[in-house]
Amino acid sequence: MKIILLTDIKGVGKRFDEKNVSDGYATNFLLPKNLAIVADKSGLAKVKQLKEQSEAKRAEEEERINQKLAKREEKKQELEKFRQASAMPKQATSLRRQEQRPEPSS
Repeated sequence: MKIILLTDIKGVGKRFDEKNVSDGYATNFLLPKNLAIVADKSGLAKVKQLKEQSEAKRAEEEERINQKLAKREEKKQELEKFRQASAMPKQATSLRRQEQRPEPSS
């Protein structure tokens, strides 16, 4: 029987693979547990729809992750600017203190 797998099954195949398996294995195990569907016109249409949904979900997830990474990078740059700005006055203050010290006379 020709089937299309809906999940990865060890020893059989990966998700959305079209496989030829024994009738008993398909009817008694794969089909009742919704691990596969019969590879006919309606099954192919359903798989096409599932693939599109999967792609859309993956693209949405990838976009969300990219937004998080962009936010994280922006915060990192802001923190780095803050650190540089706060370090500058300390350096300037220490330079001013050195300039104000009178030179020891000999």
